[in-house]
Amino acid sequence: MKHASDAPAGAPFSGRNDFPRVRSAEQLPRESIHETVTVDPGIPVRCFTYEDAGILVPAHWHHSLEILLIESGGMTVSLNDARLSLHAQDFVLINSGDLHSTNCPEHSRVRVLQIPYPFLKQNIPEYDRLRFRSGPCGAPGTDAAFRHLLRSLQGCRETDGFSAPSISSSARSLHFKSLLYELLSLCVSSYLLPEAEREQSLSDTERARLITVTDYVNAHYSEPVSLRGAAAAVALNPEYFCRFFKKNMGITFLEYVSQVRFSHVCQDILHTDQSVTDILSRHGFTNYKLFRRMFRETYGCTPSAKRREAASAASGHERG
Repeated sequence: MKHASDAPAGAPFSGRNDFPRVRSAEQLPRESIHETVTVDPGIPVRCFTYEDAGILVPAHWHHSLEILLIESGGMTVSLNDARLSLHAQDFVLINSGDLHSTNCPEHSRVRVLQIPYPFLKQNIPEYDRLRFRSGPCGAPGTDAAFRHLLRSLQGCRETDGFSAPSISSSARSLHFKSLLYELLSLCVSSYLLPEAEREQSLSDTERARLITVTDYVNAHYSEPVSLRGAAAAVALNPEYFCRFFKKNMGITFLEYVSQVRFSHVCQDILHTDQSVTDILSRHGFTNYKLFRRMFRETYGCTPSAKRREAASAASGHERG
């Protein structure tokens, strides 16, 4: 994955310190500002399939357990300090609180299951002490059963009637929940990391610092964002903060702000017919030269060419 150089991140950087102060790990919210997981009506989780035309989702976190299954195409997942390359039929488990980013280098179809923290804690009381392995357990039969359960949950979800009270909707809801409990049972029995491997590379304080900063950037990316303010919010001097952020995120703070803005800009380019100039302005990305460079490095073409390509891929999938 290529990143832009350490240039100004689109909008001018003010000197004000408008970041929230750093929180301890225990004070972190149950859901991230960037990605709050809202369950689907009638079921205790969020379950959906989406088409990705190459959008980069910058580093973020949530308290839910997230499971991704690649049905077609491919995806690169940066997960804490690991980088995973996923292809069709691969899956990844993203533990609660893990910082992660995703990028599909090609048009891809991805199944997503997000299981909220309260549901996990209610059904697995020791959940806070557990961590799941990020990918297959290595037993072909078990991994195949895991994929089958994910697809079965999605198929059950796509059947209408969960929210309308009736005998048939109750039966479907019970069936869905039985599949969900079977999947959780499989997670605990076959995908737990050994206790010796559950130690995380980041301390609670370091993780809280990163989450404070990434939460704020994702909530206020369209406004001027101050590097000095970010450093002050996590009680670090600017020079040390720059080294800390680069070491743990793999990119500089300014690059991260640009990535967040770039991701929102690309979403609108691919899913609206609005002018690129208007989109850039709305998302706080005022450095057009930087945007053009990032877009070409990411997609290898111009925004108008990528729009045509995405429209063609979507129309081909509908015909198929």
